[in-house]
Amino acid sequence: MNRHTSTSARATTRRASARAWHTWVRSLVVMGASTGIAACATPSTLAVSPAGVPAFSDEMLSPEFWIRRAPAPDDVLLDSSQVAEKRLRASGPEGGLVDLKRIPAALTREQVTGWVDDAQRTPIQAVIDEQGQPVTAATLDALRRNAATEHIPDTSAARYGLSVRRTHLRSLPSDRQFFAAEDQRDYESLQAGVLFPGEPVVIAHHSADQRWLLVMTTQGPAWVRSGDIAEGTADAVFAYVEKAPGRVVTGDQVRTVFTPEAPAVSELELDMGTALPRAEVAPDEPINGASSYASWPVQLPVRQQDGTLAFGNALLRRTADTAPGYLPVTRANILRQAFKFLGERYGWGHQFNARDCSGLTSEVYRSMGLHLPPNSGLQGKSAALNHRLFTEQDSHAERVRALEQAQVGDLVVVPGHVLMIIGHVNGEPYVIQDVPYAVFKDPATRQLRKTKLNQVSVTPLLPLYATDTTLYVDAMTSLVHVTRP
Repeated sequence: MNRHTSTSARATTRRASARAWHTWVRSLVVMGASTGIAACATPSTLAVSPAGVPAFSDEMLSPEFWIRRAPAPDDVLLDSSQVAEKRLRASGPEGGLVDLKRIPAALTREQVTGWVDDAQRTPIQAVIDEQGQPVTAATLDALRRNAATEHIPDTSAARYGLSVRRTHLRSLPSDRQFFAAEDQRDYESLQAGVLFPGEPVVIAHHSADQRWLLVMTTQGPAWVRSGDIAEGTADAVFAYVEKAPGRVVTGDQVRTVFTPEAPAVSELELDMGTALPRAEVAPDEPINGASSYASWPVQLPVRQQDGTLAFGNALLRRTADTAPGYLPVTRANILRQAFKFLGERYGWGHQFNARDCSGLTSEVYRSMGLHLPPNSGLQGKSAALNHRLFTEQDSHAERVRALEQAQVGDLVVVPGHVLMIIGHVNGEPYVIQDVPYAVFKDPATRQLRKTKLNQVSVTPLLPLYATDTTLYVDAMTSLVHVTRP
């Protein structure tokens, strides 16, 4: 298999996983209120909290509740060399991420056209627009024409860049928003992911209106706004990416210090796991009009007026939630990091300045130096991670036994969704997940009940349904042991 075929297959797998997710969401949306659904399995006997979540109490919303239950919570599960090895494997064969340094320096028309095609395979149908009006074939054709595939040359030199701010990846070169239905506006059709400041890309093509670049990212191909990418040499781009982290963002999101002297690095949003090299400045040297003695000086890519890459210094307040390097991989750290997202609204493809189910799991582990693939399906089978796969041959009892033995930080993958194990109460596994609904059998009515969550939530696992007929445990395709060497 040639390199382009490999990246194309990876993108196809990513879209297939997203389609599975969309099928799962639609199944939840159409399930209806609890009074309209017949019983279909042995009902749970777990009490339902006033919030509409079974077997739940408010004390479970504290990471310390789970840390007290975790075995050896401060033991280091992976040392720094094992973490580095897993990062390498994530970009290797079947790891789920794209190694941009292996993209050929000369791109063919076939390759670039393939990336355009892969990028636009959105799992969410474009039915209505922002105003609720039908999306016509002519509208979509106009956006595809903006991709300007007829102007892709037979061969072109690969160009390189760094993202200079948090910016969305798009399936087509457009800011237009489309949705599958009026009641599914949380899931936008063209949203394909996110780039954080300092992430590398290979630039392959530009749109007809010059406002968009077709790029290959570590997640796969997508369109990104031209103004959010600074173009430099391959040496400059990869040298920056490979610098040792000076500060790693360990909060859900922090911002650089406001500075009118350098707007390009002022109040930049930095999500969990973003690693920035230290700015080499003297202790008494001001940065952008302010002393660095009460802050951490860091280096960031900036885009010059001609679009080329430069680097600027910025400050992170010492009180901001950051660390001098990646956090140790411990059960306590996994729990504390995951709970920093508790209550954050669900954001498909990192919409709403938030993240989705696989974004939650990815960013928790990224703060510890581990790189996970961008979607649940790839997380469930990445060659960089240890996992147990499940098929129709595995019984309900076998699945439950596996979950009873699951460890803090293990990932439960079902078609289109991923959940993280946080511990057990009376032998029952509990998870943290970024999820639209909790669907379970109400012990009083013996009917399915649907509680809208639409946020990062703590729930039991065994009572929850993935569809109106199938429990999560029976839909489980993979149990991923992220922290095993």
